[in-house]
Order: sequence, then C-alpha cells, then structure tokens
Amino acid sequence: MKQYKGYLFDIDGTILLGNTLIPGAKEKIEELRRDNKKIGFFTNNSSKNPKKYVEKFKEFGIEAKLDEIITAGIVLLSHIKKNYRDKKVYIVGTEEYKNLYRYAGIDVIDEIENFDNHDIEILIIALDTELDFKKLETACKLLKKEIKYFAANEDLVYPIENKVYLPDCKAICKMIELCTGKKPIYFGKPNAVMLSYALDKLELDKEDVVIVGDRLYTDIACGNINGCDTILVLSGEATGKENTIYKPNYILEDISKI
Repeated sequence: MKQYKGYLFDIDGTILLGNTLIPGAKEKIEELRRDNKKIGFFTNNSSKNPKKYVEKFKEFGIEAKLDEIITAGIVLLSHIKKNYRDKKVYIVGTEEYKNLYRYAGIDVIDEIENFDNHDIEILIIALDTELDFKKLETACKLLKKEIKYFAANEDLVYPIENKVYLPDCKAICKMIELCTGKKPIYFGKPNAVMLSYALDKLELDKEDVVIVGDRLYTDIACGNINGCDTILVLSGEATGKENTIYKPNYILEDISKI
C-alpha cells in the first residue's frame, strides 16, 4: 500500500458504529500520528456540533483537535457565512446544528406565520434526528416560491450497531422532492467542495491524501470523482461485493488493517 502524508477518515461505519468503537481504530490512529501523518475526521454527519465529536472521541481515548473534525454541515455553514451571511434561513436540522448558525450570526427562523408573505431566502436540510411533520410541511410550503435550497449531504442512511440503518439527510430530501419536485444543492461527500475544504485543513495536495470510508457512493465516489485515492473498509455499509462504478484503490476489513 502506498504511504500517504494524510488520512481522511469517515466516522460512522469507519471509526464508530453508533456508540461503539470499531476494534483497532484507536490504535491505528495513534500509530499514524506517531508516524507524523496528518489526520482528518471526514464525515457527512450533519447533525452534530464538531465539538461533540472531540468529546466523544475522548471517551474512547482518541485525541482529536477541533480543526480536524470536518463535517458536511460545517462545509455548508462555511458557504452560507461566505455568501449569504445577511440572509434569513430556515433549517430542517437538529437544534445543535441550528445553533452553529446562530453562533455565526446567521438569522435562523423557526416559526413562519404567513407563507404568502415571508422574507426567508434559504432553505437548508441536514441530518435531523429531531425531525417532525411540521418541519417537512414548512419546507414544502417554502419551496412553492423560488428560494435557495441547500442540503448538507447525500447519504440516504447512516449505520448504527448490529447493521441497523437509519434515515439520513438525502432520505429527508427525497420525501420533500416527492411533494415539491425540487432537489437541493448538496455540499458533503462526494462533492469537490467538501474535499477542497478538507485539503485546506490538512494543508496537503490530494495526491498525498487517501480517503478512508465504508460507503461507496459518498466516500469512494468522493475520491473517484475528484482524483484522490481511497480505501474501502467493510466495517460499516459496504460488503465489497457491490456492482458499482465507484472503485476503491484498496479494500480492507477495517482501518486496523491499514
């Protein structure tokens, strides 16, 4: 296997399954750090404040810095801060995720009294573990007008323990699409904006980095589409037997085999 200067690790299904640490993950990360490799935790999970990942990793004995946590939600927030800081937004997402926008000074609207006369210009969808019907109804009503429509990530599901899968951001967007015919612009893996953001954090070129993940249509696709090497691990969603256009450079049982 080629030696890389940097490793971009997916989290769910690659390092953790729900609240369970994948065996050998901690030891492999420590080994790579001893070898002076740069590490990024490269996740499409858009429900959490990155600080929660730092805290969660610490519970498992994994030391991680805040700027090593690269989430699809943060990449989307960065885009909003850069281009639409003065716009009002409605977010289908967790309170934890919405608070990131509030901390950044973005005007997040939670209640809309008149859908025929409102000044919301952006609808944002993220992984929402607090999803209710009212949020879906609001999103559909907002999309009757021409507004900016963004979503954090294209994952349909995310894995937890015992090979159970739960609805992710794109599953929510699919429900809205069935009702409105509208599709959002996505920001997470496999899109180039997500990889570019991560490479800037690592201060490395894509030729010196490998993406490690358990999902073909996001993790491996991100590398294939954007010219970055990939490692598929079989600790999460993928089995290695899928018939797909997305081909990893390497297939391993889990990250301990790197």
